[in-house]
Amino acid sequence: MRFLFFSLILLTTCTLIAQPKQNSPYSRYGIGDLVPQYFANQAGMAGQTAAFHDPYHLNLVNPASYAFLRTTTLETALYAKSSHYASSTGSTLDTWSGNLAYLALGFTLKSPINEALDKDKSPWKYGMGFALTPYSLVGYSIATQDSLADVGNVDNTFLGNGGTYRLTWSSAARYKNTAYGINLGWMFGKAKYETEAFFKDDLFPTFRDNIRQDLSINGFVWSAGVQHDFVLEYAEKEKENPKRIITVGLTGESNHKLRLTTDELFLRSRGRLSNGLYNSPDTLLFEDDVQKKLTLPATFTLGVQYVSTKWKVGGQLGLETWSNYVNEARPGRFRNTFSASVGMEYTPDATSYNRYLKRVRYRVGGYFRQDPRSVDNQDLNDLGVTFGFGFPVIMPRQQTSFVNSAFEFGKIGADSPISETYFRITLGFTLNDNTWFYKRRFE
Repeated sequence: MRFLFFSLILLTTCTLIAQPKQNSPYSRYGIGDLVPQYFANQAGMAGQTAAFHDPYHLNLVNPASYAFLRTTTLETALYAKSSHYASSTGSTLDTWSGNLAYLALGFTLKSPINEALDKDKSPWKYGMGFALTPYSLVGYSIATQDSLADVGNVDNTFLGNGGTYRLTWSSAARYKNTAYGINLGWMFGKAKYETEAFFKDDLFPTFRDNIRQDLSINGFVWSAGVQHDFVLEYAEKEKENPKRIITVGLTGESNHKLRLTTDELFLRSRGRLSNGLYNSPDTLLFEDDVQKKLTLPATFTLGVQYVSTKWKVGGQLGLETWSNYVNEARPGRFRNTFSASVGMEYTPDATSYNRYLKRVRYRVGGYFRQDPRSVDNQDLNDLGVTFGFGFPVIMPRQQTSFVNSAFEFGKIGADSPISETYFRITLGFTLNDNTWFYKRRFE
């Protein structure tokens, strides 16, 4: 079992940092398309994270949830996304993208087996974890034509690729029904942007402008969270095993000031030769290893969730202060954003031994999210629905793991010059092992 854990960690880490192919016009703006930080089991519930905790699943967004873990848990996932873009001029584009979505490992700091053997009644519980997740993705290839006074027709080409990632350490402590957690992480990544303008109708010899910009981002990031369970009912004769609860959760992080290093090159030439080199190039601008400012916004999320032996039903509200966003290398207009989502999970009978479909977790949800970016001064809004399934898998020593699937349908920018209709599939794998840190006894 542990060999499988480490094999998956090695395989996923190597593949995760490989840049996925995508072609998203929106990723020209800001630092790219932001990647949701929730995992497959939460994706089926429209991303319920603020008040979500589970003894068998991780929740990176609210680190307080790690204190509720009862096993060592490894989570990883694959995703695929289909996008249909439509412009106000009638042109369309269909694209597919996909990659490994995340890698995370979490564990309780004391085995529940040891607690039972030692008859440990301590009100304190502790959890810890590590995760590697993509934070933003850049990938686009766009061609446009303009007609400018005194210049004539201009063919423009815009290219971009790259992304940023977060390596996170999580720690949490719980006293009775209240848990506190913190995420400490390092954000890193690179992105390349290229713009080429080909002036075809100029009275002088035809010339071409090429602007290239390489960005490198790194810096410390953090977030914190708290969760509290209001117990409505305990299981019979088990005063430490709640049967129905209401969980309230809160997460937040401050503005993050990161290190941004840029390399810029502006060439003007008389076109390209057959070998790809520029004809008679002139260097109009060259900057190497220039330090500039990058500030990411503060975020806050408040959620509530009702949990029983069969149901998880919750909702949450989020706020992100993108008006504080600063990117001196690629400035733009950004707005503060609001998000809202609701979701639920239904398990007919988690203890059924002869009806597998009764043990499956069925999930559904819906969300509304504002995007901080704009296209031609038109704001972008994201509206969608989700559903998913959690399939339990019995591993050796009768330990339960899961295969989680999530399906997201949405549309962003319905009233903007470019709209996107998308369908995203996530297939997640959750491996659990409660024998880690097990203290063996010899008598």
